[in-house]
Amino acid sequence: TLLYQCDWSGPGRRTDGPGFDQALMFGSLDMVAEKAWATNSMYLKVVETHRQCDVSAFRTASGCTMLLLHKVKEDDKIRLFFSEVHELLIKALSNPFAEKDRPIAHPSFEARVQHISKKYLRA
Repeated sequence: TLLYQCDWSGPGRRTDGPGFDQALMFGSLDMVAEKAWATNSMYLKVVETHRQCDVSAFRTASGCTMLLLHKVKEDDKIRLFFSEVHELLIKALSNPFAEKDRPIAHPSFEARVQHISKKYLRA
């Protein structure tokens, strides 16, 4: 179940179709599964590359997979981004009013993820 997605590319900066990201990321899930079996680390690093974009993955202990399509080549920043979003995700899913297997649509969650992305991924 897709819990959250966001596009930080900005208006007018996309040259591909609207479904390109989803198709690329969905296609990388097999590689995520393979890497998850091969390591004990939650941060799986880059699992797939397409054109100039990398797909990095983070797999939680509960099996939740977070994917990031990016051009940033700084592995430590991406790992820190995933770690902070993971903490935020735990808080959001621990909310007794959160609906299981439903997208997270709370404005404060969105704002915090945006803040974390600016902190680590965008200059």
